[in-house]
Amino acid sequence: MRGLRKVLTPFAPDQSGAVSVLYSLGGLIVVIDAGGCTGNICGFDEPRWQKGKSAIFSAGLRDMDAILGRDELLVSKTLDAASRIDCRFIALIGTPVPATIGTDYRALKRMLERKTDLPVLTIPSNGMRLYDEGEKAAYKELAGLPVAGEAIDSEVTLGLTPLTYGSRSKDVTLEQMSNIRNCAGVIAASSSGLGAALDLGLDHRILSEPALDFLKEDLSGKVLICHDEVFGKTLRDKGVDADIATFFTLHDEIRMPGDRKLNGEDDLIEMVRSNSYDCILADECLLDLIPDYKGRFIDAPCFAISGRQ
Repeated sequence: MRGLRKVLTPFAPDQSGAVSVLYSLGGLIVVIDAGGCTGNICGFDEPRWQKGKSAIFSAGLRDMDAILGRDELLVSKTLDAASRIDCRFIALIGTPVPATIGTDYRALKRMLERKTDLPVLTIPSNGMRLYDEGEKAAYKELAGLPVAGEAIDSEVTLGLTPLTYGSRSKDVTLEQMSNIRNCAGVIAASSSGLGAALDLGLDHRILSEPALDFLKEDLSGKVLICHDEVFGKTLRDKGVDADIATFFTLHDEIRMPGDRKLNGEDDLIEMVRSNSYDCILADECLLDLIPDYKGRFIDAPCFAISGRQ
């Protein structure tokens, strides 16, 4: 059944992906929720929270706030928070609550921009999509954001975030994103980076390094890589005979005949049972889905799947 989970825990949703991109850029990040989504983002989906803080606030919506759509109250609270901290922009991040009540993000943006000189961006995430979609939306909103800065004479890497690559992640800067259309080039390091580059119409190339540490492992024979699509492609481009399976986006630019977008646990189980893979490269939590697999299994953590770096 599509999306059914009987074994795996929920993956990081789109609002967590959006916050992951914005986390270290110096903005005031307001998650439009009653507190639960913000708690999940900071407590479970953001590995940097215990090491370096960011200005992430919950809108603290009460029942009547949501029912009546008290936008003025949200704007007032946001402006009050912005006046108390040094921030470079304001970001409003959606959750299932504003998605359910039909929040008008463009109206909120206009209301805030009339009362502050800070750039305002809105990301209508809804908690129903996965983290890579939220990351992509954040990159697209950041592109061209009016921030002072000169043209970037180096390449800009999109998608090298902690939710995909854990401690190996590398943040973009606000200056890079605001000038990305004039940079020396764009490198797509994951599905979100590739999706953003495609949607923005940017010339780009696929990063060739993210998964190369695993070339030290025995990847002979037929391999199944269940991870981010770009992670898999970096290994396949180095000569690994691999199919790519992913619970996240699989773009036609990467897809080969044996690749598969997984819509649920049963898709992975069926893929493993119907193919004689000599090796599977995936987060070890996925072993619970295929306890009868007898080939080589190599652990490739994906924070968005298991919360492991």
